This record gives sequence, structure tokens and C-alpha cells, in this order.
Amino acid sequence: MAATSPPAVPVTPLQQPSKIPSLLRFPVLVIMSMATSAAMYSLVSQLGTGDLAGVNKRRDEWWEIAAVLGWKATELALGWWGEYDGWDLASLTMLSHLPYLYLLTTFYAVRPTTLWLGLHVDIVSTYLPFSLLRDSSPIHRSEADKGEVANRSILNDLNIKLYTSFLAAAVYGVVIYGSFRTWLPGFLIVHFEGLKDLSGAYEAALPGVTVGFLTSGYAAQAFLFRPALGAKPDAHDMQMAEFDPETATLGQTIWYNIWGYSKRSRTLIKRTAILILASSMQTGLRTYITIEGVEPIGAAGWAAMWAAAATLVGAVFWWVGDVEGVSN
Repeated sequence: MAATSPPAVPVTPLQQPSKIPSLLRFPVLVIMSMATSAAMYSLVSQLGTGDLAGVNKRRDEWWEIAAVLGWKATELALGWWGEYDGWDLASLTMLSHLPYLYLLTTFYAVRPTTLWLGLHVDIVSTYLPFSLLRDSSPIHRSEADKGEVANRSILNDLNIKLYTSFLAAAVYGVVIYGSFRTWLPGFLIVHFEGLKDLSGAYEAALPGVTVGFLTSGYAAQAFLFRPALGAKPDAHDMQMAEFDPETATLGQTIWYNIWGYSKRSRTLIKRTAILILASSMQTGLRTYITIEGVEPIGAAGWAAMWAAAATLVGAVFWWVGDVEGVSN
């Protein structure tokens, strides 16, 4: 799969140049995002998305509409209070919204052009409000001081970007391909009524599946690897460096063992957790609520596969970043 690759992601607290009062910024962000999404989807519908008519089910229950809108607001809240910028949200949206669209194109005969139109609407409707209400982080600005970001020379190395992008794509490819070859086809037949075609699973080849996730790999390294590698040590790191097991209290020892990681590791852990949550909730809710004939356990199983892939990507990036010559 291919899509417009989101640039690198931030690692430091962001400036907020907007003159809108701070208490109003998040509500304005939500309104802007949802209005942009509605307007763009209305435009896209004029271009023709008729192949979704036989797949989507009517949302007549109030809780279904509330769940979709509520999760949309929650996604924005995670980004806003997580101090993400527009490029962060573009990467996260790419990774968390793709599983649902991948299901449609692979097993429901929905055209790839329909997928990419929908994915770009989702990305733009999150990126645009954030870019207007919040500055990009120093890692996105070539004129930023070197002292603002750790390991800048490594982050700007093209070979590192390509290597980590392909590595993440390979992890996604292996997880999805392995599922195609084992449990997934039977699971889909049982829990997904109305499937159009299962040949996408039976005819898949690992190289092709991996190449299809190159853009997802780029988004993963942008959202996970770059912010972690560029994170500078903070007060927590200094406190952990002063930890003495001989004089520490029981509570201090427990806290050190649970959360005594470097800023780089903590950044990677938190962002991986956000990616797992976003992928699981977005995929599970959207699959069950919008696709006709999907059972709850089916939607949960499909979402769990992508959550597992995100977990492994985070673990691989932790392993890659834990090498000599890379500052904490």
C-alpha cells in the first residue's frame, strides 16, 4: 500500500502561537476537524464511492453515532494533550485508520482509489487543525538549534530513515502475512458475513505484502522512532541516575523498577501504547459499526492483529535504538 508519507514527528513541547484563548483551543480543534472531515467526505462522495454501498450498513442507533464521534474527539484529545503536532497526527491517523480500509480493499472488493480518498480525508482533517493551532516541533524545523533535539545527525540520516521505515514495514508484513497463512481466513469466514473475496489472503506473498506497507513503515518510524531517538534527557532521568538501591525506600525501588527508563525509552513506550490504543479502538469500532454482517468478536479479532503488529514494531524500534553511540 502506498500513501502520501507524513514527514518526521516532534519530540519536544510545542509552542502555541494561536491567539485563541487556551480553554477554547481544543473545542475549536474538534469543531474544525469534524467540519473539515464532513466537507471533504461530502466532496469525495461526488467523485463516486458507490462500491461502499453494498458494504456499509445504516447507523440507526444513537449509540453508534455517539461512539464514532466520541472516539474521533478522543483521538484529537490524545494528540492535543500528548503535545503532538500536525505531523504526529498525520502519522498516527495513517497507522490507525489503515486497518479498516485495508479490510475493505482486500476482502470486500472496494477499489483502492476509494481507500486512498478516505484515508487522505482522515489525514487532512486531523493535520490541518493541528497545524493551524500549534507550531511544528523543533525536529521538523531545519533552522532549529541542535541543542533542542538529541541525535540530530542520526535523525537526519537518509539511510537511517529508509532502514527503519523498511524494518517497520517488514514487521507489519510478517504479522499480516503470517495471519493470512494461519488463523485469519477461517476466522473471517466465521465472523464476517458478506465477505466478497478471500483470495487476497490465499494468494498473498510476503514480499508483496511487505512492500505494500512501506508507507505505513515510514509513518511508524515518524511517529515512534524519531521522537524517541530525538528525546533529550529530563529531570526524571537525573532522578533515576541518582537512585541508590542501598538507601532507597521500598516505594522508590518499585517506582524505579517500573518506570526507571530513560526519556527515550519512556517516549517510545508511551507512543507505542497510544498507537496500540488508537489502532484497536479505531479499527474495532469502525469495523463493527459500519460494515454489514460483522460480529463484535470479528471486529475485535481484526483489531487485535493490528495491535499486535504495532506492539512488535515498538519492540523492534526499542531494540534498534538501544545501541552504543546513541545518547539517552
